[in-house]
Amino acid sequence: MLGFWTQLFFYSVIGAHHYIFSPVAWWLQTTAIVFSVAMMVPVWAGTGNFLLTMRGKWAVIRRSYSLPFILVGVIGYGLVSTQGTLMAFRITNLYWHFTNKAVGHSHATMYGFVSFLFWGGIYGLLPRLTRREPNLTAVGLHFWFSLIGIIIYVNALVVGGTLQGMSWVSGQPFINSVIQIEPFWLWRTVGGLLMVVAHLIFAYNVWSMRPLAGVKPSPVQTALAEERV
Repeated sequence: MLGFWTQLFFYSVIGAHHYIFSPVAWWLQTTAIVFSVAMMVPVWAGTGNFLLTMRGKWAVIRRSYSLPFILVGVIGYGLVSTQGTLMAFRITNLYWHFTNKAVGHSHATMYGFVSFLFWGGIYGLLPRLTRREPNLTAVGLHFWFSLIGIIIYVNALVVGGTLQGMSWVSGQPFINSVIQIEPFWLWRTVGGLLMVVAHLIFAYNVWSMRPLAGVKPSPVQTALAEERV
C-alpha cells in the first residue's frame, strides 16, 4: 500500500527533472527535484518488499530458470531509480546532463531492470505452456553474459560520462572530452558484445522451448518444468 500510493502521488511531476536549467519554470524544476527524492519511498518499499518475500527461500534460486533474472530486475529497479534521483539534483545535473552518463542510466533502466524482468517472465511462463525445458547451462550462460555485459557497459559510461561532464564544465576544448572518454567507449563495446552473445543464447533457449506438434510431455518432464520455473 505504501509503495503503490506514494508512487502514484510522487511520480506525477518528476519528469521535469529532465529539464533542469531549461526555460521551464524554476519552481517546477524544484518541485520535480523534491518529488524525485520522495520517490525513494515507493522505490525501496517495493524493492524491499520483494526481497523480504525471498527470506528463508534463497536456495530456490539455484533451481529456478526465472528467479535469478527477476531478482536482478528488481534490484536493478531499486538501483537505477536511486541513480535517477541522484541525477535530479542541480549540482549533479550540471555535470551529467547531455553526457554519456545519461546514456548509461537509460541502458541500466531498460536493460538491467526491464529486460531482466522480461526474461524472467519468459522463462517462467513458456515451460508451463509448452512443457519443454531449456538447457540449464544455456540459461545460466544467458544470465551471466547479460549481467556481466550490462555491468561493464553501464559503469564504463558512468565513469566516462562523468569525466566528459567535468571537461565541459571546466571549459576545455570539446575534443578533450572525446579523447578522455575514448577508452570507456572501448569498454562499452566489450560489454555490448557480451550482451549480444546473451541475446543469441536467449533466442536459442526460446527456440528449444517451442511446442512440438503431436508430442506430449512425460509426467516427469511436466513435474520438472513446474519445479524449476
